[in-house]
Amino acid sequence: MSRFSVVVRVIAPALVLGGSLAGCDRAKDLFTAHADTAAEAAGQELSAERLAKIMSAAKSVRLTPEAAQLVANVWIDYMLLAQAVVRDELPVDSASVAEAVWPEVAEIKGTRWHDTLMSRRSALAPTGVDSLYRQGDQRVFQHILFGARSGAADTLRSAKRRLADATLIRIRKGAVFGRLASQLSEDPGSKTDSGYLPLGPRGRFVASFDSAAWSLEPGQTSGVVETPYGYHILRRPGLEEVRERLGDHLVTQAGMRLDSVYMDSLAAANQTKLTGNAPAIMRTAIENPSEAVKSDKALVQYVGGALTTRDFIRWVNALPPQYSGRLRTADDSALNQFAKALAQNALLLRDAEAGGIRLTSEEWTELTQQYRARLDTLRTDMGLSAPELSDESVPEGQRASLAALK
Repeated sequence: MSRFSVVVRVIAPALVLGGSLAGCDRAKDLFTAHADTAAEAAGQELSAERLAKIMSAAKSVRLTPEAAQLVANVWIDYMLLAQAVVRDELPVDSASVAEAVWPEVAEIKGTRWHDTLMSRRSALAPTGVDSLYRQGDQRVFQHILFGARSGAADTLRSAKRRLADATLIRIRKGAVFGRLASQLSEDPGSKTDSGYLPLGPRGRFVASFDSAAWSLEPGQTSGVVETPYGYHILRRPGLEEVRERLGDHLVTQAGMRLDSVYMDSLAAANQTKLTGNAPAIMRTAIENPSEAVKSDKALVQYVGGALTTRDFIRWVNALPPQYSGRLRTADDSALNQFAKALAQNALLLRDAEAGGIRLTSEEWTELTQQYRARLDTLRTDMGLSAPELSDESVPEGQRASLAALK
């Protein structure tokens, strides 16, 4: 959806559980003379000795206080999950599901709102495709490539040239160009689309290809054209052959313009304003997300609300992990742009809600099933699917101790 898009991904269940099962003691000072217990959670203790063994066994982990803190926190999250499994208290109520799948919900609502706005725009002029084709500053071509790069063996180049010549004869005898392109072309990008190349301006291809292509009349096929990639046969399809393709292009372009205008108007109409210290707050939040989720400090203010630090870290947690690394090294300008984009997302979703955009019952059921499947996968991956952990004939404390040994 170009700019008009809610940026989301599937949140790992571990993140959800880590935020939902609160109330544990976090890791203690791991490197003091008195820290015999490195961490406590769910009535179980992680001894400093066991922590040291875990870290020593993981050869890629550096033995630093920061690494020890990370490993201890992972252990705590594991124990919280184990406790939930033992007690049959995994968060599967509707509120927990909603919190876990909110990125998918946001994506669905954003997409549906975009489609609603697109349906309200003026229809394209019937002559739009004709004008685009006849103006000629952008054209669509088909080609068949017989690959033989410069420097290839003469025997290979000769064989490919003979194949190109033979194919050209077949075309001139009436063979369908697109069908031959699908069968013979060695250009993977166009082979699956009957040899079609994207609409584009003059000058985007290598000189010999470009010159031959732009000299073609509608419906005309070229001779064999040599380029550094091999031998090509080119064709300029007629208007009726590409009418639907060009129409789709015009619709896409109109959608991109609508997206841009709409998103810009959101910012203006809602008087969005960055706070002066937003980048500093964002950097601090990335380094200490557990505190950031409690903060209502505003990063971007707008009519009727604000993008808070809590909102920011929630979005960051919904992004692929590499984004956190990029944000850590981003300059103030990039962080400000990111904050403004998130504020626009929030305003977009607010508009969608006001416009009556809701999930269908079928969509909610599907998201719930996906969430439960992720929980099952997490249990299996963490070794918590053993039957004895759910066996109520075994005392809960014993099951918890067993889980701690996993």
